Amino acid sequence: MLPLLVLISLTSAAGQSQSQTSTETSSNPPKEFMTSMADRMELLLLDRELISNLVQYAEELQEKVDVLQRCAKAMQIPLENSKGREEEYLSNPLHSFQLIRHMHEDWRHLEKFMRQPVGQDQINFLKNKATKFPSVEETEEATEAIYRIIFTYNVDPADLVKGLIDGVQYNSSISAIDSLSLGTLFFQWGEYKNAHEYLHYIFDLVNPEYYSVYDVLGLASREVFMLLARCLVELDMEEDARTTLMGHPALAEHSERLLTLYRNTRHVPVSWELMPFLPEEFNQICRSWHQNKPSRLHCRYNTTTTPFLRLAPLRMEELSLDPYIVVYHNVLSDAEIAEVERVTEPLLKRSVVFDGKENKMSTSKRRTALGAWLPDDNMDVSGRAVIQRIFRRIHELTGLIINDRQDMQLIKYGYGGHYDIHFDYFNTSTPITKARGDRMATVLFYLNDMKHGGSTAFTDLQLKVPSERGKVLFWYNMRGETHDLDSRTLHGACPVINGTKTILSCWIHELDQMFIQPTYRPGNRLS
Repeated sequence: MLPLLVLISLTSAAGQSQSQTSTETSSNPPKEFMTSMADRMELLLLDRELISNLVQYAEELQEKVDVLQRCAKAMQIPLENSKGREEEYLSNPLHSFQLIRHMHEDWRHLEKFMRQPVGQDQINFLKNKATKFPSVEETEEATEAIYRIIFTYNVDPADLVKGLIDGVQYNSSISAIDSLSLGTLFFQWGEYKNAHEYLHYIFDLVNPEYYSVYDVLGLASREVFMLLARCLVELDMEEDARTTLMGHPALAEHSERLLTLYRNTRHVPVSWELMPFLPEEFNQICRSWHQNKPSRLHCRYNTTTTPFLRLAPLRMEELSLDPYIVVYHNVLSDAEIAEVERVTEPLLKRSVVFDGKENKMSTSKRRTALGAWLPDDNMDVSGRAVIQRIFRRIHELTGLIINDRQDMQLIKYGYGGHYDIHFDYFNTSTPITKARGDRMATVLFYLNDMKHGGSTAFTDLQLKVPSERGKVLFWYNMRGETHDLDSRTLHGACPVINGTKTILSCWIHELDQMFIQPTYRPGNRLS
């Protein structure tokens, strides 16, 4: 996971450089810092370059400082010799000559030397590299991702400061400036209690040795005290706010005026629709302490769905019979997974979701991921064989018809990446549903193991399915005899905490199955 500090501290320079280098950046493909480990690695290497460049800049400054200190030391020698006997000293013709020449020439040379720019190469290097910094939008996305992790997994500020997330201890922690960024974010979103806690932890995280660094990077104690006081006013704790303001030497005499200002101009939080909230019932299932309810369902080898399974049965785990949800284990080999990822990587772009209001597919904060449809005309033709094998595998698992117009989507989630709770069926009239009917069933392949987070959660069923490499999750979105839409299949993808989650989704439409799974009695579907 990229440190929040790195992303936020680079935003300002990125914004300044964008207008100057639009030609250069437009020719480069957009970076995907949230989902691409390669892009984040590139950013980390860039940070190392910039730090090395900063060290070189400091060394050049130090060289100039050393020269100036030696000059000052050399110039002090005659002054020290004249101390207390100035008249006698100036009576010496050599001293008089030296003084007049020195005052006329040496200081002019020193002025020229002092005016010479230092480290211009390093400054230009930094300006040129600024084109590779994350944009404002990318930084906001990263900030929302860490907020989503905090909110979904109920991470206490005290735990986050120590690097403890959802019961897992990470070998890292946040800095004072990270804590300020989070406190400011929570304040903007109207979560004043959490904002106050993060802001208060700044004082525990501050290292006195780096006070000057904090000043350069925008961590001013005065601003922290003022924001703390404002949080307390919003929490109707005005006396505590007064005490906070009185505790800062520069604010004490202005405390009453500031309190009056905060009282009369209450903060207006960001609109709820713009905040990355997820339903609490979904969040609780995502958390590590949630365990699926014990059931009498079984694990067994499926040998009956298709004749092929008699020769090569698959290990099947029943998760629910109504609605029907099962998991198959070890369906895809490592070689097949690697081949799918290889041919799909060049095709990945921002994933879209169906917008019921606009009746179209569009990008949305409800799903933060990259996606690519398979097969694709632009994909490497050598990858078509593995795609066809997977389609055959889907038929063997489900017994459903997979025809030539069937497709599937590879989806890749980065840190904080998620998909809000949703139904896989459209329940509306679109060109796809008119031609093929709605999505009757879903087949979801997990292409990697998730270290932490990223499970699939069914809220109505209180069911969580972790991401495990080679596993397949299969369920029906409709009731068998009527093809009524089954609202109990409401589900979502829990935010990824550690690593990247890659899945392959295939949605099977009802009209393609009309001869093997017809409706046996009328349902409640709208025509």
